[in-house]
Amino acid sequence: MCEKYSLEALLSRNEYICNCGKMHKNTLKAAVIEKNALQKICGFIRDFEASCAYVVSDINTESAAGEAVKNLLIEGGIRYIDYVYPYKHFEPDERAVGAAFMHYSNECDIIIGVGSGVINDICKLLSATADKPYIIVATAPSMDGYASATSSMIRDGLKISLDSKCPEVIIGDLDILCSAPVKMICSGFGDMLAKYISICEWRIGNLVTGEYYCEEVASIVRYALKKCVESAKYIKNRDEDTVRNIMEGMIISGIAMNYAGISRPASGVEHYFSHIWDMRALEFSTPMDFHGIQCAIGTVLALKVYDRIKSVIPDRNKALKRAEAFSAEDHFEALRSFLGRGAQAMIDSQIKEDRYNQQKHLQRFEVIEKNWDKIIGIINEELPDTALLIDLLEEIGAPVSVCDIGLTEGETASAFLFTRDIRDKYILSSLLFDMGIDKETAEEVFG
Repeated sequence: MCEKYSLEALLSRNEYICNCGKMHKNTLKAAVIEKNALQKICGFIRDFEASCAYVVSDINTESAAGEAVKNLLIEGGIRYIDYVYPYKHFEPDERAVGAAFMHYSNECDIIIGVGSGVINDICKLLSATADKPYIIVATAPSMDGYASATSSMIRDGLKISLDSKCPEVIIGDLDILCSAPVKMICSGFGDMLAKYISICEWRIGNLVTGEYYCEEVASIVRYALKKCVESAKYIKNRDEDTVRNIMEGMIISGIAMNYAGISRPASGVEHYFSHIWDMRALEFSTPMDFHGIQCAIGTVLALKVYDRIKSVIPDRNKALKRAEAFSAEDHFEALRSFLGRGAQAMIDSQIKEDRYNQQKHLQRFEVIEKNWDKIIGIINEELPDTALLIDLLEEIGAPVSVCDIGLTEGETASAFLFTRDIRDKYILSSLLFDMGIDKETAEEVFG
């Protein structure tokens, strides 16, 4: 593996012009993933010439690292104002964001988040709005958003990505990270497994729609993914090197997204499965799990569909009949029924983008038909063996099916069909819709 893609190498250059023609920029100044890394926090604060920190945590992360952070600040003579979310579980929605903003004081000149996904997303948004430097103290290697410049939020019941900012510093103390629940470590690994699908679909999207693609960025993600997979079997033991590989892999994925300026390098249809399950949980109180756990299951589901379409040959008549018979109104009504309140924002975006334009559909199908061998080639190059991946997840004790997280198989086909409605991103369900075989394939694979 090429060490030029290591975290240390990526942090050594802030920006450069890539062969893809894009200026790749990285605003992350430091990422310390080692034992006793927390001891360096006061030094970083002084580097920013800050004198008062705003420290944000929740009930769980306060005991994991929040108390230690504040003790270090006291010892270092650094003032702080803190806010501890009084919940064991909460979502990054309007209420949670409002609480963080309302407890913030203008006298604070640096923001410190103590946590993982939700805390980090909220603090990135606050940091961007307040225009203050931001340090995240990671408490679990559970998701890939640590170094991204966007925040995954819930607005009006819809899961969305909002522009925020990348933290200046990520502190991953291995004593803290290795103490995280094994399921959270599995979650981080699951979020890394999603990169198999994301890179595959990025390449297919580039071929079908002509969207931007960078092989350099894709190679960076593949490097991080390979390191994670090679050491994954030691997750159950909370092995230090394995945890470091997962944490570094997630940070590298965030850098890759920043380089590309889009989430393409790190998320595809598997993430949209997770988004749909989250939205249904909010609306109908259906079960949900850690984001990375859901992404791992979404990856398994996607692999099963990709295995199925390897034996398919594009059929123009079938594609045109599906497009002609498609009723946007019927589809939107089904979407409202399945997702509830969050569906309307998705519908409004689809109407605005004219996403179901039949002429555009025909143009995409013609590209698919002409390049089908190349598409199959991409699938074979990028995706792992489905059975081997399932075996690996079972070996580390991670969930592998929707039933394992309390969902029913009966909902999976609908969830898959609606993944293409989440964003205007060309993914597996988009490809099957253009070929006119989305419904029949969902029924064949998921029942």
